[in-house]
Amino acid sequence: MMQMYVGCLIVDFHIPATASLKDKRSIVKSNIQRAQQRFNASIVELADHDLWRRATIGAAACGAEPGQIEGQLRALLSFLEADPRWEALRVDFTWR
Repeated sequence: MMQMYVGCLIVDFHIPATASLKDKRSIVKSNIQRAQQRFNASIVELADHDLWRRATIGAAACGAEPGQIEGQLRALLSFLEADPRWEALRVDFTWR
């Protein structure tokens, strides 16, 4: 019997240069869209919708090999962290 693994990534970001929710949403939306185009993962803004200098991003990937999923999520994290407009405050990996 084949098993399926689901890896989850949750990242809290601080966005210091934003002056409004519009600025924040532009940064968050562009990063999510670029990451979705590059990685085979589901990515959403989970929380802090009304805080203009904070964002909580969640991503999930599934597959038969946990090592492959973890590598994919770590690459996704590196991709998101490469944007100088925000910085990761907390990172959490979980398995389902």
